[in-house]
Amino acid sequence: MKIGIIGFGNLGRSLASGLVKSGTANWSEFYICDASPEARNFAPNAHTSEDFNFVIENTDVIFLVVKSYVFDEMLIDKATLAGKTVISFMAGVTLEDLRSRLGDLTFVLGMPSLAIAECEGVIGYTKAPADVADIFHKLGYAIEVLPKDIFKIMAFAACGLGFAAYLIDTFAAAGLTMGFSPEESARIAAQTFKNAIDRGDFKQTAKAVATPGGATEQGLMHFDECGLYDIVAQAMQKAYDRMA
Repeated sequence: MKIGIIGFGNLGRSLASGLVKSGTANWSEFYICDASPEARNFAPNAHTSEDFNFVIENTDVIFLVVKSYVFDEMLIDKATLAGKTVISFMAGVTLEDLRSRLGDLTFVLGMPSLAIAECEGVIGYTKAPADVADIFHKLGYAIEVLPKDIFKIMAFAACGLGFAAYLIDTFAAAGLTMGFSPEESARIAAQTFKNAIDRGDFKQTAKAVATPGGATEQGLMHFDECGLYDIVAQAMQKAYDRMA
């Protein structure tokens, strides 16, 4: 399968890296388009170009990984798209937008997190051909969703990666105020979150650690008083509203 990737920033590179790591493709099977020479140099064994129509002409599956305003300015030769599958990773671009621009083709919306580079990402996708769905499932935890819900996945998982990193950083910052070094704080924060993840049942873990009248209970009570659950839910909603 020849795979086209139009837009080779962080997400485009993560996609290519994950496809290689999963055994879906090797670098020589990629046709990559990006205006930046630095971006194209990331994949020295791939076919690279500044011309997105060149990429489309030579591939079977095309991933659109550009900003929506860049897509609006692209003059795509529709004839070259016949019989091909187009997968959009573009925030804010709906199936209706794609059809109005490019015609009645096989379109799939996908919203992945950057961890697809290591085949450990989260990917939400709309109804897709079997071979495309198989690609997604090789990149991590993949779930099919309705088109109206695709941007919820981005808010929860793709934006959520940033939110999770932010929360871990707050723990590391708290360690600094307690006198730990930056390296010690970062290591303890990361290991603590990993331990919580490994236990699986997060709510039960919090209860198990919080001895009545103890230190953990005092900290959790403060979280509740500050409305931490609501703060996180509202952050997700803000991200979703921005895309919607």
